[in-house]
Amino acid sequence: MRKAIAAMMSLFVIGMMLTALVGCGADIKAENEKLKGENTSLKSDNDKLKLEVQKLKEEIQKAAEKEATISSLTAENEALKKQVDELKAQITKKKK
Repeated sequence: MRKAIAAMMSLFVIGMMLTALVGCGADIKAENEKLKGENTSLKSDNDKLKLEVQKLKEEIQKAAEKEATISSLTAENEALKKQVDELKAQITKKKK
């Protein structure tokens, strides 16, 4: 008798679990499809962001090159100003 009750209880529990799994199957599939769509969207966004990062790195490199050119030209400009001042001083000495 106990074995029969235990067997019936086991079958009842198994039946309840199967009912729960079957009932949730459509919801789980819908959620899975939704998550697949979100995953695809996030991968696309990630690829776009990687391209944007690459472009920004290139812009930073170009800006650094321009900054180096500006520094070089500024130094050259200062050297030329000193030369002009020295030449003005030489001209002033010759006139005296």
